This record gives sequence, structure tokens and C-alpha cells, in this order.
Amino acid sequence: MAGRTGSCPGRGKAVATLLLCLAAPALSACTAAPPPPSPRTPVPEPTVAARALTPAERQTLAKAEALLTRNCMEERGFSYHVTEDLPDGVNRLFPHVVDDEGWAAEHGYGSDIQRKRDSLAAKNPNQLYFRSLSAERRDAAVDALNGPEATGLEARIPGMGTVRHSDQGCESEAQRSLYSDLRKWYSAWKVTDALERSVPPAVARDERFTAAVSRWSTCMRTKGHSYSSPMEARQRFVRPTGAPGSGESRATEIATARAEAQCAGTSGLAKTARTLTRAERAKTESDHSTEFINRKTLESGALNRARDIVKAG
Repeated sequence: MAGRTGSCPGRGKAVATLLLCLAAPALSACTAAPPPPSPRTPVPEPTVAARALTPAERQTLAKAEALLTRNCMEERGFSYHVTEDLPDGVNRLFPHVVDDEGWAAEHGYGSDIQRKRDSLAAKNPNQLYFRSLSAERRDAAVDALNGPEATGLEARIPGMGTVRHSDQGCESEAQRSLYSDLRKWYSAWKVTDALERSVPPAVARDERFTAAVSRWSTCMRTKGHSYSSPMEARQRFVRPTGAPGSGESRATEIATARAEAQCAGTSGLAKTARTLTRAERAKTESDHSTEFINRKTLESGALNRARDIVKAG
């Protein structure tokens, strides 16, 4: 749900961006022209102690938001589908190095997972639905989903600028229903999400990490695989959607990934990456504690309501 920086894009660009966003299960904060603001007034949440949610609990929140968005869109005369989550690929599961030999033996570098992701995205019912609409009807659907120009919600992301989004539309209405304080939620969500994504690059720049990568590369060469880094190895086997394949066999992919996992342990790269990641995350949360606490508090406070919404379907 990536926000927009600056002014609203033109109508054609907004629709094209929306269709791209709909290929993923969680919709992006694409901007478009406004539907009327919702008259509903959210019920304030009781104060809840801040805590980090588990991945399963965050999935519950995401599904509840999707269900609320569906209901809102249907009230406005449009279809909206709650879609299957795309499976996590190698970059999400192993941002620095594949260190699980069992996973590598089954998936290699995850080219099988990438194919599944591509297939699910191509068959995404929301994307297909929006493409099936007339231009006029599609514009109205964009309006209903995303609300007006990027005004009403704002998040200042340290070192990255400001993102803005409409505080109307079904996406915002769903988030308001879940979290009550939509403006606080939007800022906390966008800031923490961006900062969390900044952790892996910060780790990769650390001299201790680059030294461990060098040891990993030496280990890989002794096993017959000449790669300067784990990133170089995975890019050979997992290509962006539409890019030509590497021509390497599935057996070669698995053998290389298994060697990577073995070298991740013997070189100390896996341990170094985990240690640096914990330290970088702790520093990031400490430096920006307000937004992280706000997000944890709002998510915790919304969890019971989300469970009820998911149960009702």
C-alpha cells in the first residue's frame, strides 16, 4: 500500500497504477478522484498496551481490511474480491543469504515460488474485473476505492520525504473502521514500513557483513560455484517477471542453493547477518520509537475487531 509523494497523477496513470496494485493481495494507496466522504463515525478504541503482532495476527488484520474494503465497494456498486496471499519469495524469506538447507533442497532459490506468484498475479480477480469495465465505469471504481487527490493523510518518512493519500475512499474507510484514528495509523504504518525496509540495505553496507560475504564467496568456490555474493547467485536463477530464464536446470539451482546454505553457516555469514539485523532493528525502533509504539498499539487494539470481521466473513 505504497503512498504517493506530491500531487495526484493524471487519470490514465492512476488507473494503470491501480491495476498494478491490484496484482498484490494488499492494495496500494493509489490516488484518484473522490467519492463522497463516509458519514460513519468510528468508535474509539480502548487503550491497549503496545506489542509486536505475530505474522499470523498481521494476516488477520490484512484480511479484515480486505473484507471491509469489499463490503464498502459493494455498497458503492462495485465488485471486490478478497484474494489469496502471494507466497513469500526468497528475497522476503532470506534477505541476505539462504541459510536453511532444507528449504534450499525443496525450493532452490525459489523459482517455483516465483512462478506461482506470477500465476496468481495474472489471474488476480480484482485486476481482471477492473480491466473488464468501461473507461467511465473504471474511473468510478477507482474513485470509490482510493478516494480523492492525495490529501487528508500524510507521513513524513525520515530521509525519504513525505507521502500523502486521500482520507476517503473504501481503502481509507476500512482502515478507519479497524484503527479508529486513521491519521495516526497512516503515519505510523507508512513510517515504520519504510524504516523496516531500510534495515537489510543498512546491514549489507556494514563492513562486518561484507567481510563475511567474502568468506562465503571463498567457500562457494571450493564447492564449484563462483559467485561474489548471495545476491549474484539468486539473480541467476530467479528473474523478474517477463525476463528470460537463466537456462540453468532445476537440479543446478537446488545444488547451488544447498551449497549457499552450507557456506552461510561455515563462513559465519548467516550469524553475522542475524546479529547485525537485530542491532539495526533495535536502533531503528529506538530512534523512531513514537511511530513504532503507535503502530503496535493501534494494531493490538484492532486485533479483536479484526478477528470478529474475519469470523463473520
